[in-house]
This record gives sequence, structure tokens and C-alpha cells, in this order.
Amino acid sequence: MYPNPTSTSLSHLDYRWVFAASSLLSAWLIAIDPLINRDAIIYLRAADAYLQHGFAASQQEFGRPLLSICIALIHQWTGLPTLWAGQLITTLAYAVLCTGFVAVIHVLGGDRRIQLLGAIVVLSHPLLNHLRSSIMRDPIYWALLILAFRELLLYLRSPTLKYQFRWFSYIVLASLFRFEGLFFAALAPLAVLFTRNVDQRLRHCLHLLIPQLVAIGIAAAGIVLYRQGLGSDTNLFPAINQYLERLWAFPGQFAAMSQATGEAMLEFTALEDASIAVTAGLLAVLAINICRAITWPWVAVLVWGRLTGLLGRLRNDDVVLLRAHALIALLYLALFMLINRFMLERYSIQLVLFLLLYLPFLLGTLWNAGGWRKGLVILLLVGMSLDTVLTGDGDKRFIREATQWVEQNTDAQASIATNEKYIAYFSRRDFDWTAALGQEFKLQNLIAKSRHWRNKDYLVIYVRRRDEAPWAEFLANNHLTESRSFASNNPKKGRVAVVQVGEP
Repeated sequence: MYPNPTSTSLSHLDYRWVFAASSLLSAWLIAIDPLINRDAIIYLRAADAYLQHGFAASQQEFGRPLLSICIALIHQWTGLPTLWAGQLITTLAYAVLCTGFVAVIHVLGGDRRIQLLGAIVVLSHPLLNHLRSSIMRDPIYWALLILAFRELLLYLRSPTLKYQFRWFSYIVLASLFRFEGLFFAALAPLAVLFTRNVDQRLRHCLHLLIPQLVAIGIAAAGIVLYRQGLGSDTNLFPAINQYLERLWAFPGQFAAMSQATGEAMLEFTALEDASIAVTAGLLAVLAINICRAITWPWVAVLVWGRLTGLLGRLRNDDVVLLRAHALIALLYLALFMLINRFMLERYSIQLVLFLLLYLPFLLGTLWNAGGWRKGLVILLLVGMSLDTVLTGDGDKRFIREATQWVEQNTDAQASIATNEKYIAYFSRRDFDWTAALGQEFKLQNLIAKSRHWRNKDYLVIYVRRRDEAPWAEFLANNHLTESRSFASNNPKKGRVAVVQVGEP
């Protein structure tokens, strides 16, 4: 059993090496990825709006423009293109995340070998690394969440103002980037009530909780005043408002969904259990997405650790905090799933990070057992690492090639219509963003009415396999011909077709 000494009695890895390894890994994955993620376009456009017209314009492009403002400021200070500035922020966030992850393992009682295993685990995780070439708020949020968790662990060991202030700062910053941080701000302090080795648990819980509630109240009042200054019709946070509207409408929508599911799947008295079937189905989808986010090999290791009792070999109060944070993340994910009826694997990362903290200790136990178990640890870590460094999205290179062709072979004043955000933004051609956002960048919506494309110079269309038939029909009906086609090496990814609408 691990002795779980205090964090000061164990030596730690040189965090600079973890930081450097993460930065180099990000540079490699950015280099081999031909495309930036679609959400990045949102942040880049909001950064452009900030540079041109200030905060209000940026906030209208995206309700929570903190990342976009950071991108714009780095562009102003360094002269880096906004794309590179965004990727630099993501790279730094990942480096802090990986370093913080190893630092948490040190606080939990991991020796240098356990810390090294932890560094390899977080640096080689496929889903985490799949997002390294993206521009998004999530890595910043994850990094701040891990740092906040570390400060809470240290607060349990030494309940001083220093650790309380650091935890407060990190969790507030995390909430500014993603609002689900408020779940941790409001609920994580309650975990102190369930610890064993902390005196005056209620007092310490309130010391952590009350400043958060005050900050949330002040922020809410500030938002209300700012909204009143802009006008009562202004929708500052459309995405959050949509979630809240779905939450209020959830009882009625759930009843209707249960009735429809019952009529489609069940008969006779089983119709009474339709709500149970719907709930079970949604939770099953959630569970599958969480397992995929963890990755199945690590799921197997965690299950093995649970069955053998090794998950409980950490300090009791640390386990309480770790489980509490995992449960808070799971609560948010379950609520999101029930309201929105879909789940993305990357949303589960905030839960996955807390579960991954168990892995280095389990792998350390396997390693110490020697024999084939040591070989299994090597096989798992090497397999994960190879999956990270060798897997890319090269089969999407055709989209970048089509974008470059448009930029290099069309007039700078030419107008285009497209259903692909990357082409719309990086081709640097005249493009109606308002209309495209209203069409949700869907091909069917774009070609449904001639006013959407007739007055454009070019159609630059991402044609997926399922869209080939309607696209061919559209061309025939309107007497149009493709002038260029850029296909993927993977037929499942589709192609980009270029059609000159105006006269050459």
C-alpha cells in the first residue's frame, strides 16, 4: 500500500521537461494536421471583430469571447497571425494541463516513477491529443480545473488563505472560459464535509463556498447591468439561454419523447415503462461516450483496479475529493445529456481527467509485480503513444487544397457561397456569414433557394457521399458544371466541388 506522505516529502519530476514534452507534441500534431477545427473559425471571427470594432462587436460574434480577446491581444503584441496566436494559446494550455496533472499525482503521494507514468498517460492519451491542433476553450478550462483541484488537495493538508485564494482564482478563471466550472465552484467545497482528517469541516467548507457564491452574485449583477446598457432585446449568451430554455421545457419534452418511444418500441403494459426505456437509452449513450473518451484499454485497467481494491489505496481525504470531482463532472454530463439528447466525447474529458489520475498508481502496481505485467504496462503505454503521434487527419487535406486554389485562382473581390466554414474563412473571399449561419452551413439549405447562390461568383461545396445525388440533381436542374473537384484519399470523406456561377 502506498504510504501517502505529504507532497513535500517526495521528490518530483522536473516539470520543465513535462512542459517541454507537451509543447513539442503539440507542435508535431499541429504540423501534421491539415485543417483547423470548425469551432476555431468562431473564435477567429470574434477575434477579428475585437480588433476592428472592440469588445461589444466581439461579444456579438460569440457570447463568451474571452479566448478570442486573448487571441487578438497576442496578435497585437507579437504580430502573430490570429490563427497562430490561437494555436499558441492551446499549446500553452496543454503544457499547463500536463504539468498540472503530474503535479497532482505528486500531491496524491506518487513517487517519481508514478509521476513519470502519469506524464506518459496524459501525454499519450489519444482523445486529449486529438484536440491539440484545435483552437478551443476546453484545454484552458481543463488546465485550470486540474490546477484548482491541486490547490484543494493542498488546502486539506494545510487550510491556509494561500491555498484558498489560489483555488478561488483558478476555479473563477475556469468558469469564465466554460460555464460548467460553476458546478465545481458551487459543489466542490461541499466535499470537505465528507473528509475525515480535517477539523471544523463546516467552517472550512464555508470558507471555500461563500467567496464563490459572492463572486457569482457580483458577476450576475454585472451581466444584468451590462445587458441593460445594450438594450433589453440583446441576447448576450444565446447558447446558455438555449440550454436554460431546454431545461425549463424538459418535463414536457421528456413526456412527449417517452410517448413516441413507447409507441415505436413497446406494446401493451410495457408502454407504462417508456420513460424508463428513454432514460436508460440516454444514460447508455452517455456511458459509451465516457468509455470512448477514457479509451477502452484504460477502461479495462480501471475496472481491474476497482475489482482488486487498488483504487482505494490513496489517502482517504484525497479519494473523497477525487470522487466528488468525478461525480460533479458526471452530474453535469448527465444533465447535459438529458436536456440536449446528444453527447460529444470531448465533453467527457473533464470527467476523464479525474479518472486518469488513478491510472499511474494502478500501472505502478502492475509494474512492481514484474513479469508479464510489466510487459503489459509497456505495451499499453507504447500503443497509446503510437496512436497519438501517428494518427492524423491527413484525409481532410483536400479541403485545404480547395481553399488554397480558390485563394490563388480567383479574383480577390470574388464572392463565394460554401457550406464549409474553413473555406469561407481562409479563402478570404467575399462571403455572407449571416446567411450561411442561418442556413447552418448545410448543403440542402444552401441550394434550396436560388437567392442563396445565384448572385455569387463561385460555389465551393463540400460534397459528402450522401450528398452526391442531390448535388448532381442541383447541377443538372440549373445547367451548371463543376470546374474543379478536390477529392479525399478516403472516399468516405467526400470531396470539394468548385462551380463558376458567373460568366468567366
